[in-house]
Amino acid sequence: MKLIERYIFKRMFAAFLLSLCGLSGTVWLSQALRELDLITSKGQNFVTFFRVSSLIFPGLLLIVCPVALLIGAIYTFNQLNADSELVVINASGASQTRLLKPALAMGLITAIIVGSMSLYLVPRSLQAFRGLLTGINADLITSFVREGQFMELGNRLVFHVKDRKPDGTLEGIFIQDGRQPDQTSVYIANRGAVLKNPLGTFLIMQNGTIQQKSETNHSMSIIEFESYAFDLSTFGSRNSLPDYTASERSTAYLLAPNPNDPEYQKRPGAFLSELHDRLAAPLYALFFAILPVAALGQAQTTRQGRGIVILGTIAVATGVRIGGLILASLAASDSRLIPALYALPIAFILLSLFAVYSSFRFSASDSIGSMVTEFVQRIANRFRIGPRPSAGGRT
Repeated sequence: MKLIERYIFKRMFAAFLLSLCGLSGTVWLSQALRELDLITSKGQNFVTFFRVSSLIFPGLLLIVCPVALLIGAIYTFNQLNADSELVVINASGASQTRLLKPALAMGLITAIIVGSMSLYLVPRSLQAFRGLLTGINADLITSFVREGQFMELGNRLVFHVKDRKPDGTLEGIFIQDGRQPDQTSVYIANRGAVLKNPLGTFLIMQNGTIQQKSETNHSMSIIEFESYAFDLSTFGSRNSLPDYTASERSTAYLLAPNPNDPEYQKRPGAFLSELHDRLAAPLYALFFAILPVAALGQAQTTRQGRGIVILGTIAVATGVRIGGLILASLAASDSRLIPALYALPIAFILLSLFAVYSSFRFSASDSIGSMVTEFVQRIANRFRIGPRPSAGGRT
């Protein structure tokens, strides 16, 4: 890159990082707050909460990264125009391709990030997220036991907990076990905690008593203990992980799915659509980098309504990305739409490149109809479409 191109790239990269951090933090926080139910109602600690919320982050970054690039590029070119630097660049005779090179470099970097996220990191994080939530929901204590209520967990087994702390500690434990026909046992403990190890799941109770009543001779015995392990393994969920959806499958699996997969048998088109949607995702990063060059790469005065052009740029980028999501959803039911997943971003990339190389000027002072007419006429002239003017003025 030349000096001016490196200068623009550095400004664009800084704006991209600032936008990425701001958007990622805001979106992650809004999504992470939805998982506070793990602490408030399911008794998990903050470590589990941050593990779950961190697994959401790659999927959010996949969406936020191209948006941050678009915002960074728009901000950079708008500031260059406000500081009259675009005027100097245009007056020096430099074409818009000088602005296109640093934007393409940023687009390629973002496309690599988006590609690695969509093809590898996001599916793995979704699988880990599903597995972690399944393990939490399968936990007997977090799923069934409620503070202050007597819960019947099995045949003649009653469980009661007075309080459950945020760190998972249980207080005021009461267990009545009548599963043995000749004996009924009552366990009372001040506190306890659930321990999972390769041997099973145990409730470790501390500072309590065991009251055993014989049903044959009606005798009673009381045993005090400082620590006692009550086996909960027989009440844990033995179900395996549910079938992964297409978005949770690895890219290698989507290339050669198992025909006996129940989820694949129900929606085979979703697996094919998901694969091509992942492959097409980096193209939108390139489009988001080129579009601001086409729309804002030429110097304009504030009287020409540059703010409206910026809003139009954001609207076009948003519309194209939403169109891609809609096509991916429709392609799951109709495989004939698969080529459109690539055609949509590629078509707008080519249109943006044509606008850059033809030095087409987007101006809010012109009507939408006149801008469209002028743009189409330029395309027609480039490819010699339509009637040509007669030579020598003869009719």
